[in-house]
Amino acid sequence: MHKFFSLLALLFASYFLQAQTGTYYVSHFTPPDDRIDFRSRFMLQDDHGELYFANRQGILEFDGKNWSEVEVPGAVQAIATKGADVYVAGVAGGGKLNKKFEVHRTYISLIEGNFIGVGISGDLVLFLAADQLMAFDPRTNQISWTIKDDSNGTFSELFTISDEIYVRSSNKGLQKVQDQKLVPVSFIPANLVFADAGKATLLGMDDNHVFMLENSKARKLELKDSSYLAKHTLTSGAWVNDNLIALGTLKGGVIFVNASTGETEQIVDYLNGLPDNEVYALLADGNEGLWVSHEYGFTRIAPQVPFRSFDHFPGLAGNLLCAQTFNGNVFVGTTLGLFELVQATVSTSPRTEIASRGHRSTQPTINAEAEEPGYVYKRIAGIDGKVTQLVIVNNKLIAAGVSGVFEVEGLTSRTVLTGSVRTVFFSPSLQQLIVGTAQQTKTLNRVGANWQETFLLDSIHEPISHAFEDRLENVWLCGKTHIYKVETIEGEITEIESIAIRNPSQDETVGLAYGNEVYVAASGQFSIYDHKAAFVKFDSLPGPRKYFASGGYFWFHDGTRWRTVDSRVQSLKLEWLGMFPNLRYLAPDQAANNLWVITASNELYRFSGTVAGTATNYPLYLREIKGQEINLADQIEVEEHQGAITFEFIQPAYLGLNLTQYRYQVKGLNTEWSAWSASNNQVPFSYLPPGKYQLMVQSRDLLGNESKVEQIAFRVLPPYWQRWWFYALEFSVFSLLVALSLRLGRANTRYRFVSQILSLLTIVMLVQFLQTAISSLIGLKTSPVIDFIIQVFVALAIFPVEIFARDAMMKYVEGKYRIRHIWDKDK
Repeated sequence: MHKFFSLLALLFASYFLQAQTGTYYVSHFTPPDDRIDFRSRFMLQDDHGELYFANRQGILEFDGKNWSEVEVPGAVQAIATKGADVYVAGVAGGGKLNKKFEVHRTYISLIEGNFIGVGISGDLVLFLAADQLMAFDPRTNQISWTIKDDSNGTFSELFTISDEIYVRSSNKGLQKVQDQKLVPVSFIPANLVFADAGKATLLGMDDNHVFMLENSKARKLELKDSSYLAKHTLTSGAWVNDNLIALGTLKGGVIFVNASTGETEQIVDYLNGLPDNEVYALLADGNEGLWVSHEYGFTRIAPQVPFRSFDHFPGLAGNLLCAQTFNGNVFVGTTLGLFELVQATVSTSPRTEIASRGHRSTQPTINAEAEEPGYVYKRIAGIDGKVTQLVIVNNKLIAAGVSGVFEVEGLTSRTVLTGSVRTVFFSPSLQQLIVGTAQQTKTLNRVGANWQETFLLDSIHEPISHAFEDRLENVWLCGKTHIYKVETIEGEITEIESIAIRNPSQDETVGLAYGNEVYVAASGQFSIYDHKAAFVKFDSLPGPRKYFASGGYFWFHDGTRWRTVDSRVQSLKLEWLGMFPNLRYLAPDQAANNLWVITASNELYRFSGTVAGTATNYPLYLREIKGQEINLADQIEVEEHQGAITFEFIQPAYLGLNLTQYRYQVKGLNTEWSAWSASNNQVPFSYLPPGKYQLMVQSRDLLGNESKVEQIAFRVLPPYWQRWWFYALEFSVFSLLVALSLRLGRANTRYRFVSQILSLLTIVMLVQFLQTAISSLIGLKTSPVIDFIIQVFVALAIFPVEIFARDAMMKYVEGKYRIRHIWDKDK
């Protein structure tokens, strides 16, 4: 019987742990300019990964870092893309945006009207108005054909299903556009409200039913929580991935459904991160993220991101300080006490039903109208004030904080030690609980059901902030001025050694043992134990910009990512932690398969580091050139004399700001790549000498995946007075003047000197023209000294031409004057 109940308890714990999976990771986005209307009922993503949001002022563009708005004279109702072209339907008519890489992106009107939908059909763009359907041919910029028939009544929606266009009208329901006419459709219900392409086409109806369209056959998806949709009204839907679909509602947020079974995976609403339960539109992006448009902006829900939120469940109060999983239950320590996540009781109160819903369990419903219970946090009785640490000792959960040390038993607790506690650590060698208080260090041993103080370390009077044990069974205690080495043999203390450390900032010191070495961090630097009773500066690890110890682990941030040298968590994909540059708690759960994460924004996540996820797969491209108006669609030419320029690149990413890093190299100017940095997507040039250049840029995402190198060729043009054509023009003008002077010289010898000067100037212009032409053909970009040397070699190379031209010109001039002189003498 005892074995039976033990097995039953284990099964219940396993179920409960599965139920407490947390909610999907959500992030929120709004344009920084409050004057922009961000409420949108239509969203779209192009091949570059950039997002478009239709609103009442025009179209918002967003690439994860930059917001921009293209103004349209009237509200925009729908958007469609055809290659690089973006077509717009709205109150101002049908139109398009000019090319993305042109200097200023603007709206171009194509046809007049008031359009509610737009779609692509082959080479044509179809615009739908309330009374007609118009086909526009971009190749001729003309209307190809129009369907206008009063028998249809009023058109209300345009859908793209399997690359074909369907329209819905008040009198004839759903019809397909075929051969410039509308034909009835029998295999799709007429009350269609949305369609989304995926593994199969997802269809939603105004009676809250959902269908899958495959091979011209619509199969109804049997939703296990169909009553939830009926109660909250289905409005939109999207494929998140091949196994998951999302359904937006009018009053109940977003419900995520298993596409194969119809089971509800999660519901994301106001109580677990969605700012508003009314969903305007849904869009699944290229990285399996779901964008939700609502009254307060845009929310991205990311099921593929290996973080699950646990701070949205009701009942949790105070700033979060620590978390731990114990026997399948989640415990969270805050500034106001200790809380446990428990299953809520069933209530018929609508508010309780909504408030308790964070995750949907697979437990059968009680009746057709009742919802199965969700989860809430309950306070652990007997613990008041701040709880800073949670440790598991001999299958007992120990909580420590300002009120003392407590042993947790269900929703109650038992006092182990009173008084403010700085740190607790269970020593496997001593089998003692080491407790650091504000006055002294205490040790306790469990005897039966109680804890007894053993006074093993009462000789240490300096407050300790951290304790750990090395592989040689030495216990190390960290104070602000000294590190204490406690040597043990077979569970007995043999010596306590006090080692002074350099800590000018008087930081709370932390330490760790790695292999045979012991390290401590204090005042922004690492020190290593030299095995000679001293700690010396250790330069092989970067100075930690941020560091802390929690859950028996030491963590530090090196300026790029969070790191630890503890091998117990090295199998986890810790690169994901880079999403949160400011953390205040990290600790493995009881099974060490996941990490509990508390951010500086008071968010609690469980991180499943073994889950495969993608950070981004969008291409890297040149976004714009700042400083000069340059059309990126054409050959890039920069004027040297018009000041500094900046090339700005972007690889769209939506996990957070500054998570994508960039590096660059300019061929001809340097041979080394720049360092990786989030700011290196902008490549500034204060000055570049004239010539041809090639700028190479590469990006690296959160997980360390590097993009292919993007190469941008451009030319820096010298001022017009230094270009070959200007010298050629000067040469031509001076040649003309020489010819003119020769003609004048025939009439009067006084012009001989002027003619010679003009001849010399013409030769100089010829030499300069040849030098400029040859230099432009060579196209080298070096230092001014090297440029001078090159010019000397060019001048020497064409020196014979200069001598020949000068001699020929002078002989010609002298010959003319000699002939003129003889003619005058004979005369």
